[in-house]
Amino acid sequence: MDDAALSSDLTAAIRAVPGVVAVYPPRPIVHAAAEAVASALALREPDVLVDVDRHGGTVRVAAGIAVSGDRPAPDTVRAVGERVRTLVDERIDGGADLVSVTIRLVEDAVLPSATD
Repeated sequence: MDDAALSSDLTAAIRAVPGVVAVYPPRPIVHAAAEAVASALALREPDVLVDVDRHGGTVRVAAGIAVSGDRPAPDTVRAVGERVRTLVDERIDGGADLVSVTIRLVEDAVLPSATD
């Protein structure tokens, strides 16, 4: 399986995890914005958001996500990491050497109530 197809599959799998609101490229926002423009110009597939980096005999996977404030963020990021690890282990001999999931945004966070 090529890296673009794996990235697309991982992106879809991450979106299906309860608590995930969105998937973002894990790179800095300026780089991500340039990729969004490239996607709009059909220079890159819009569902290829998870980085799959093969170097020598190692495989590293990185994703950025937005999570819902309705579910504890640590639970969501753990579930995403487990889903990514499982899918990569199924598709690549030897699996991934490193899976990195970064929470880029928490949407609808529950704020503490103000006391009078």
